[in-house]
Amino acid sequence: MSSIKPILGLDDAFGHRAKALRTLQFKLREVYEEAGFSEVIPPLVERPEALNSGAGSFLSDQTVVFTDPADAGLLAIRPDMTPQIARIVATRLRGEDVLKLHYSGQIMLARPDVRTGSRQQWQTGVECLGLAGVEGDVEVIHLAALSMVTAGFDNPVLQVGHMALITALIEGSDAPLEDWVQLIARYSPEDLNSQMASDNISDANKNALKALAMGEADVAWLQNHQGKINSQFDAAAQELLQLVNTVQNKLAGEVDIVIDAAVTPRFLYHNGMVFSGFASGSSYALLHGGRYDKMMAAHGRDMPAVGFSFDLWAWLDT
Repeated sequence: MSSIKPILGLDDAFGHRAKALRTLQFKLREVYEEAGFSEVIPPLVERPEALNSGAGSFLSDQTVVFTDPADAGLLAIRPDMTPQIARIVATRLRGEDVLKLHYSGQIMLARPDVRTGSRQQWQTGVECLGLAGVEGDVEVIHLAALSMVTAGFDNPVLQVGHMALITALIEGSDAPLEDWVQLIARYSPEDLNSQMASDNISDANKNALKALAMGEADVAWLQNHQGKINSQFDAAAQELLQLVNTVQNKLAGEVDIVIDAAVTPRFLYHNGMVFSGFASGSSYALLHGGRYDKMMAAHGRDMPAVGFSFDLWAWLDT
């Protein structure tokens, strides 16, 4: 018997499981191609700076870095494919003003996923670049809902928030945005109260943040707080309300979309609208998406960008 042990958190796929993944992968590919999105296949490894540009420590903590024996210097195994799309669009596809792309491939995390214990994912996603505002958002949100339906999930729901709402509410805080996002994502009023007890944000903002932790930051909460926080909050609130209204009018019957200001992204390179996808029978988010214009600027091409992604392995196991 072989003494070679499997790597913890990594696994092989064969037989029925491999066939199931390929079947769903190709079904989704047909959906994206029919919508006018072209496939892109980035390499498994990148230079670390290409992955971290515009993403900072949010991705570097999950990136496996190694020295290339062929003298290419430090290389990294991708933990996420969106930075690769940003790099490709900013360099090899620089002549295109509007790009609609989709992808599907393996990624590897430096540390096991908290929920699954796995270090490998089969990331599939869609990116729309060059379309600002509601036009690009609606197209991507539609495909996110259609992806869940194609995979067999019932009653897809998209919860939509905005990163500017959170940054407005923590104005004056000594703690970094990353710490606040981790707290809000827990939906734990006790943890949030503990942080706020020693922080310098205003009482009005503290009360608004408590609603996020209690799952009460819906459309009524948003409308009630307009004009009471700051101009950044008001601008994000107006953008979010317009987006939800447009999606409900254009995609009536295809997807339910609800405002939840506590929605946080999987990685903190998103700087605008963010969303998570749920469906009947799923207690965890099936997909994550949002705007990441600042990442494009960090790659040397200042342009609007929005997309979403998900793990095909997790979808098969849900």
